[in-house]
Amino acid sequence: MLTYVLNSQDLADVRFAVSPVAEMVLSLRALREPGRFPLQLGWVRAVQPRVTELDWDVLRWLVNDIMGSPDFLTPRPSSPLTQLADELDLIAAVDQDTFKKQLIAVNGELPEALTVDRVVDALSEYWQAMMAPYWNRMRTLLSADISYRGHVLTQHGTGVMLNGLGPAISYADGLLKVDRVAALSRQEDINGRGLVLQPTLFGPHAVIPFEPGADPLLGYPPRGQANLWSVVEPPSHQDLAQLIGTPRARILDLLTHPRTTTDLAGELQVTPSAVSQHLQLLRRTGLVEPQRTGKQVLYRPTELAALLTGSEPLTPP
Repeated sequence: MLTYVLNSQDLADVRFAVSPVAEMVLSLRALREPGRFPLQLGWVRAVQPRVTELDWDVLRWLVNDIMGSPDFLTPRPSSPLTQLADELDLIAAVDQDTFKKQLIAVNGELPEALTVDRVVDALSEYWQAMMAPYWNRMRTLLSADISYRGHVLTQHGTGVMLNGLGPAISYADGLLKVDRVAALSRQEDINGRGLVLQPTLFGPHAVIPFEPGADPLLGYPPRGQANLWSVVEPPSHQDLAQLIGTPRARILDLLTHPRTTTDLAGELQVTPSAVSQHLQLLRRTGLVEPQRTGKQVLYRPTELAALLTGSEPLTPP
Protein backbone atom coordinates (compact mmCIF):
# COMPACT_ATOMS: atom_id res chain seq x y z
CA MET A 1 0.00 0.00 0.00
CA LEU A 2 1.06 3.57 -0.71
CA THR A 3 -0.31 6.32 1.53
CA TYR A 4 -0.13 9.94 0.39
CA VAL A 5 -0.44 12.52 3.17
CA LEU A 6 -2.29 15.65 2.02
CA ASN A 7 -2.73 18.88 3.94
CA SER A 8 -5.50 21.38 3.16
CA GLN A 9 -3.40 23.16 0.53
CA ASP A 10 -2.51 19.85 -1.12
CA LEU A 11 -6.20 19.01 -1.39
CA ALA A 12 -6.84 22.36 -3.07
CA ASP A 13 -4.02 21.70 -5.56
CA VAL A 14 -5.21 18.27 -6.77
CA ARG A 15 -5.43 18.32 -10.57
CA PHE A 16 -6.18 15.95 -13.44
CA ALA A 17 -4.18 15.13 -16.54
CA VAL A 18 -4.03 12.69 -19.45
CA SER A 19 -0.72 11.23 -20.63
CA PRO A 20 -0.48 9.67 -24.11
CA VAL A 21 2.97 8.28 -23.42
CA ALA A 22 1.89 6.76 -20.11
CA GLU A 23 -1.02 4.98 -21.79
CA MET A 24 1.41 3.68 -24.39
CA VAL A 25 3.98 2.39 -21.90
CA LEU A 26 1.35 0.96 -19.57
CA SER A 27 -0.36 -0.78 -22.50
CA LEU A 28 2.69 -3.05 -22.70
CA ARG A 29 1.29 -4.65 -19.55
CA ALA A 30 -1.84 -5.77 -21.39
CA LEU A 31 0.23 -7.34 -24.16
CA ARG A 32 2.39 -9.09 -21.60
CA GLU A 33 -0.47 -10.48 -19.49
CA PRO A 34 -3.80 -10.01 -21.31
CA GLY A 35 -5.67 -12.00 -18.67
CA ARG A 36 -5.15 -9.20 -16.16
CA PHE A 37 -6.86 -6.71 -18.45
CA PRO A 38 -10.20 -8.21 -19.48
CA LEU A 39 -11.68 -4.82 -20.32
CA GLN A 40 -8.91 -4.20 -22.87
CA LEU A 41 -9.06 -7.55 -24.67
CA GLY A 42 -10.77 -5.87 -27.61
CA TRP A 43 -7.69 -3.71 -28.10
CA VAL A 44 -5.30 -6.63 -27.54
CA ARG A 45 -7.07 -8.68 -30.22
CA ALA A 46 -7.13 -5.76 -32.64
CA VAL A 47 -3.38 -5.09 -32.43
CA GLN A 48 -2.16 -8.70 -32.38
CA PRO A 49 -1.43 -8.83 -36.15
CA ARG A 50 1.15 -6.03 -35.73
CA VAL A 51 2.90 -7.21 -32.58
CA THR A 52 5.70 -9.03 -34.42
CA GLU A 53 6.61 -5.89 -36.38
CA LEU A 54 7.79 -4.08 -33.24
CA ASP A 55 11.26 -3.77 -31.68
CA TRP A 56 10.87 -6.16 -28.77
CA ASP A 57 14.62 -6.14 -28.14
CA VAL A 58 13.88 -2.72 -26.65
CA LEU A 59 10.23 -2.90 -25.60
CA ARG A 60 10.66 -5.97 -23.41
CA TRP A 61 12.87 -3.94 -21.06
CA LEU A 62 10.23 -1.27 -20.47
CA VAL A 63 7.95 -3.32 -18.20
CA ASN A 64 9.02 -6.08 -15.82
CA ASP A 65 7.41 -9.26 -14.48
CA ILE A 66 5.57 -7.38 -11.71
CA MET A 67 4.33 -4.70 -14.13
CA GLY A 68 6.82 -2.04 -13.08
CA SER A 69 8.22 0.56 -15.50
CA PRO A 70 10.94 3.22 -15.14
CA ASP A 71 9.49 6.55 -14.04
CA PHE A 72 11.29 8.48 -16.78
CA LEU A 73 9.03 6.69 -19.30
CA THR A 74 5.90 8.08 -17.65
CA PRO A 75 6.70 11.75 -16.93
CA ARG A 76 4.06 13.41 -14.82
CA PRO A 77 1.66 15.16 -17.23
CA SER A 78 0.69 18.76 -16.67
CA SER A 79 -2.61 18.98 -18.52
CA PRO A 80 -5.57 17.01 -19.89
CA LEU A 81 -4.25 18.18 -23.29
CA THR A 82 -0.70 16.82 -22.98
CA GLN A 83 0.78 16.02 -26.41
CA LEU A 84 2.73 12.86 -27.21
CA ALA A 85 5.54 14.74 -29.00
CA ASP A 86 6.22 16.85 -25.91
CA GLU A 87 6.39 13.75 -23.70
CA LEU A 88 8.72 11.94 -26.10
CA ASP A 89 10.97 15.00 -26.02
CA LEU A 90 11.10 14.71 -22.21
CA ILE A 91 12.09 11.05 -22.48
CA ALA A 92 14.72 11.85 -25.11
CA ALA A 93 16.23 14.48 -22.77
CA VAL A 94 16.60 12.16 -19.75
CA ASP A 95 20.14 12.16 -18.39
CA GLN A 96 22.21 9.01 -18.75
CA ASP A 97 22.52 8.38 -15.01
CA THR A 98 18.74 8.41 -14.52
CA PHE A 99 18.27 6.24 -17.61
CA LYS A 100 20.65 3.56 -16.32
CA LYS A 101 19.60 3.75 -12.67
CA GLN A 102 15.85 3.41 -13.30
CA LEU A 103 16.13 0.63 -15.89
CA ILE A 104 18.42 -1.36 -13.60
CA ALA A 105 16.03 -0.77 -10.67
CA VAL A 106 13.16 -2.19 -12.74
CA ASN A 107 14.96 -5.03 -14.53
CA GLY A 108 18.03 -5.77 -12.43
CA GLU A 109 20.29 -5.19 -15.44
CA LEU A 110 20.82 -2.97 -18.45
CA PRO A 111 21.79 -4.34 -21.87
CA GLU A 112 24.71 -2.44 -23.41
CA ALA A 113 22.84 -1.93 -26.68
CA LEU A 114 19.90 -0.20 -24.98
CA THR A 115 20.06 3.59 -25.43
CA VAL A 116 17.71 6.50 -24.96
CA ASP A 117 17.50 7.00 -28.73
CA ARG A 118 16.56 3.36 -29.29
CA VAL A 119 13.85 3.60 -26.63
CA VAL A 120 12.34 6.74 -28.20
CA ASP A 121 12.44 5.19 -31.68
CA ALA A 122 10.82 1.96 -30.45
CA LEU A 123 8.08 3.90 -28.65
CA SER A 124 7.41 6.08 -31.71
CA GLU A 125 6.97 2.98 -33.88
CA TYR A 126 4.81 1.37 -31.20
CA TRP A 127 2.57 4.44 -31.07
CA GLN A 128 1.96 4.50 -34.80
CA ALA A 129 1.21 0.77 -35.00
CA MET A 130 -0.61 0.09 -31.74
CA MET A 131 -2.01 3.31 -30.29
CA ALA A 132 -2.60 5.96 -32.95
CA PRO A 133 -5.48 4.11 -34.67
CA TYR A 134 -7.33 3.87 -31.34
CA TRP A 135 -6.17 6.95 -29.47
CA ASN A 136 -9.13 9.14 -30.34
CA ARG A 137 -11.48 6.61 -28.78
CA MET A 138 -9.23 6.17 -25.74
CA ARG A 139 -8.71 9.89 -25.17
CA THR A 140 -12.43 10.62 -25.48
CA LEU A 141 -13.17 8.18 -22.68
CA LEU A 142 -10.32 9.50 -20.50
CA SER A 143 -11.43 13.11 -21.03
CA ALA A 144 -15.04 12.23 -20.27
CA ASP A 145 -13.95 10.65 -17.00
CA ILE A 146 -12.06 13.81 -16.01
CA SER A 147 -15.17 15.87 -16.73
CA TYR A 148 -17.21 13.53 -14.52
CA ARG A 149 -14.69 13.72 -11.65
CA GLY A 150 -14.66 17.49 -11.90
CA HIS A 151 -18.44 17.52 -11.57
CA VAL A 152 -18.27 15.28 -8.49
CA LEU A 153 -15.59 17.50 -6.97
CA THR A 154 -17.60 20.70 -7.43
CA GLN A 155 -20.87 19.13 -6.26
CA HIS A 156 -19.64 16.99 -3.35
CA GLY A 157 -16.07 17.95 -2.49
CA THR A 158 -12.59 16.51 -2.87
CA GLY A 159 -13.07 13.72 -0.35
CA VAL A 160 -16.07 12.21 -2.13
CA MET A 161 -14.30 12.52 -5.47
CA LEU A 162 -11.16 10.74 -4.18
CA ASN A 163 -13.20 7.94 -2.60
CA GLY A 164 -14.91 7.33 -5.92
CA LEU A 165 -11.75 6.74 -7.95
CA GLY A 166 -11.73 2.97 -7.52
CA PRO A 167 -11.97 0.09 -5.04
CA ALA A 168 -8.22 0.15 -4.37
CA ILE A 169 -8.26 3.86 -3.50
CA SER A 170 -9.62 5.40 -0.30
CA TYR A 171 -9.38 8.78 1.42
CA ALA A 172 -10.01 9.90 5.00
CA ASP A 173 -8.52 12.48 7.37
CA GLY A 174 -5.83 13.68 5.01
CA LEU A 175 -4.64 10.18 4.07
CA LEU A 176 -5.05 8.91 0.51
CA LYS A 177 -4.44 5.15 0.57
CA VAL A 178 -3.69 3.17 -2.58
CA ASP A 179 -3.84 -0.61 -2.20
CA ARG A 180 -2.54 -3.40 -4.48
CA VAL A 181 0.29 -1.31 -5.92
CA ALA A 182 3.49 -2.12 -4.03
CA ALA A 183 5.13 -5.08 -2.36
CA LEU A 184 6.17 -2.92 0.60
CA SER A 185 3.96 -0.29 2.21
CA ARG A 186 5.20 3.28 2.28
CA GLN A 187 3.92 6.71 3.27
CA GLU A 188 4.81 9.94 1.49
CA ASP A 189 3.94 13.56 2.21
CA ILE A 190 2.75 15.64 -0.72
CA ASN A 191 4.24 18.77 0.89
CA GLY A 192 3.09 21.23 -1.74
CA ARG A 193 4.39 19.21 -4.70
CA GLY A 194 0.89 18.78 -6.13
CA LEU A 195 -0.95 15.51 -6.69
CA VAL A 196 -1.82 14.63 -10.29
CA LEU A 197 -4.71 12.25 -10.86
CA GLN A 198 -4.45 10.45 -14.18
CA PRO A 199 -7.14 8.15 -15.58
CA THR A 200 -5.54 5.14 -17.26
CA LEU A 201 -6.98 2.18 -19.13
CA PHE A 202 -4.06 -0.05 -18.15
CA GLY A 203 -4.08 -0.01 -14.32
CA PRO A 204 -6.05 -2.11 -13.68
CA HIS A 205 -6.43 -1.13 -9.98
CA ALA A 206 -4.13 1.90 -9.66
CA VAL A 207 -0.76 3.14 -10.89
CA ILE A 208 1.89 4.89 -8.82
CA PRO A 209 5.51 5.96 -9.49
CA PHE A 210 7.99 3.09 -9.30
CA GLU A 211 10.51 4.93 -7.14
CA PRO A 212 9.66 6.20 -3.63
CA GLY A 213 9.77 9.97 -3.39
CA ALA A 214 8.92 10.61 -7.04
CA ASP A 215 6.57 13.47 -7.90
CA PRO A 216 3.10 12.49 -6.58
CA LEU A 217 1.04 10.76 -9.25
CA LEU A 218 -1.92 8.42 -9.07
CA GLY A 219 -3.35 6.57 -12.05
CA TYR A 220 -6.88 5.29 -11.55
CA PRO A 221 -9.35 3.28 -13.67
CA PRO A 222 -11.78 5.49 -15.62
CA ARG A 223 -15.49 4.88 -15.89
CA GLY A 224 -17.07 3.41 -19.01
CA GLN A 225 -14.37 0.93 -20.02
CA ALA A 226 -16.73 -2.01 -20.37
CA ASN A 227 -18.09 -0.73 -23.69
CA LEU A 228 -14.92 0.91 -24.97
CA TRP A 229 -14.15 -1.75 -27.56
CA SER A 230 -17.71 -2.50 -28.63
CA VAL A 231 -17.80 -2.46 -32.41
CA VAL A 232 -20.05 0.35 -33.54
CA GLU A 233 -20.01 1.44 -37.17
CA PRO A 234 -19.96 5.21 -37.76
CA PRO A 235 -23.35 6.50 -38.92
CA SER A 236 -23.96 6.92 -42.63
CA HIS A 237 -24.37 10.44 -44.04
CA GLN A 238 -28.11 9.84 -44.12
CA ASP A 239 -28.17 8.71 -40.48
CA LEU A 240 -26.07 11.67 -39.39
CA ALA A 241 -28.29 14.08 -41.33
CA GLN A 242 -31.37 12.66 -39.62
CA LEU A 243 -29.69 13.05 -36.24
CA ILE A 244 -28.39 16.61 -36.47
CA GLY A 245 -29.96 17.94 -39.68
CA THR A 246 -28.66 18.04 -43.24
CA PRO A 247 -27.12 21.56 -43.11
CA ARG A 248 -25.20 20.83 -39.89
CA ALA A 249 -24.05 17.43 -41.18
CA ARG A 250 -22.79 19.16 -44.32
CA ILE A 251 -20.89 21.69 -42.21
CA LEU A 252 -19.12 18.88 -40.33
CA ASP A 253 -18.24 17.31 -43.70
CA LEU A 254 -16.65 20.59 -44.80
CA LEU A 255 -14.59 21.05 -41.63
CA THR A 256 -11.64 18.99 -42.85
CA HIS A 257 -9.60 22.03 -41.77
CA PRO A 258 -10.49 25.12 -39.69
CA ARG A 259 -12.80 27.43 -41.65
CA THR A 260 -14.58 30.76 -41.19
CA THR A 261 -18.31 31.36 -41.28
CA THR A 262 -17.95 33.25 -44.55
CA ASP A 263 -15.92 30.45 -46.09
CA LEU A 264 -18.55 27.87 -45.15
CA ALA A 265 -21.34 30.11 -46.40
CA GLY A 266 -19.64 30.31 -49.80
CA GLU A 267 -19.32 26.54 -50.00
CA LEU A 268 -22.95 26.01 -49.01
CA GLN A 269 -24.24 28.97 -51.06
CA VAL A 270 -26.22 30.37 -48.15
CA THR A 271 -25.89 33.53 -46.06
CA PRO A 272 -23.21 33.81 -43.33
CA SER A 273 -25.97 34.43 -40.76
CA ALA A 274 -27.59 31.08 -41.61
CA VAL A 275 -24.26 29.29 -41.20
CA SER A 276 -23.63 31.18 -37.96
CA GLN A 277 -26.87 29.85 -36.47
CA HIS A 278 -25.88 26.27 -37.32
CA LEU A 279 -22.37 26.78 -35.94
CA GLN A 280 -23.68 28.14 -32.67
CA LEU A 281 -25.85 25.06 -32.19
CA LEU A 282 -22.94 22.77 -33.09
CA ARG A 283 -20.80 24.69 -30.61
CA ARG A 284 -23.37 24.42 -27.81
CA THR A 285 -23.62 20.67 -28.36
CA GLY A 286 -19.85 20.20 -28.28
CA LEU A 287 -19.35 19.34 -31.96
CA VAL A 288 -17.33 22.37 -33.06
CA GLU A 289 -15.08 24.83 -31.28
CA PRO A 290 -14.00 28.37 -32.29
CA GLN A 291 -10.37 29.34 -32.75
CA ARG A 292 -9.47 33.03 -33.09
CA THR A 293 -6.65 33.91 -35.48
CA GLY A 294 -6.15 37.66 -35.64
CA LYS A 295 -9.50 39.17 -36.59
CA GLN A 296 -10.85 35.89 -37.93
CA VAL A 297 -12.74 33.20 -36.04
CA LEU A 298 -12.13 29.72 -37.44
CA TYR A 299 -14.28 26.73 -36.55
CA ARG A 300 -12.95 23.21 -36.17
CA PRO A 301 -14.63 19.90 -35.27
CA THR A 302 -14.10 18.55 -31.77
CA GLU A 303 -13.02 15.04 -30.80
CA LEU A 304 -16.69 14.30 -30.13
CA ALA A 305 -17.51 15.22 -33.73
CA ALA A 306 -14.70 12.99 -35.02
CA LEU A 307 -16.01 10.13 -32.91
CA LEU A 308 -19.56 10.72 -34.17
CA THR A 309 -18.61 10.89 -37.86
CA GLY A 310 -15.85 8.29 -37.79
CA SER A 311 -13.35 10.80 -39.22
CA GLU A 312 -9.80 11.51 -38.10
CA PRO A 313 -9.60 14.33 -35.49
CA LEU A 314 -7.78 17.49 -36.54
CA THR A 315 -4.41 18.11 -34.96
CA PRO A 316 -4.83 20.58 -32.08
CA PRO A 317 -3.65 24.10 -32.94
